[in-house]
Amino acid sequence: MAETAAYLNMLHPDCGRLAARIAVTALHKRTEAVFSDTIEKLYRYKGHNGENAALIADDVYQVVQDNKEVLNNAINYKRDWDYDFFGYKTLEKSYLLKV
Repeated sequence: MAETAAYLNMLHPDCGRLAARIAVTALHKRTEAVFSDTIEKLYRYKGHNGENAALIADDVYQVVQDNKEVLNNAINYKRDWDYDFFGYKTLEKSYLLKV
């Protein structure tokens, strides 16, 4: 649905915004609601054979754990709705880690 709405962006610019909102809604359904929980999941990630395959370095994990209340409160998830579809897809392909 998001890609179809993105193609309709040529007809009306609001379609690009709609496409981004559809994509962000889907992302929110697939991800943790709290930043520190996401870091925990990435840190505890196991590979196909059950071996430790952490996607977050030990020092980064420790900094997040030591400051999780401050970090969790600092993140404004409402800003996710400000992306257009192109910006969201760039973010998704280049920066988001997948477990």
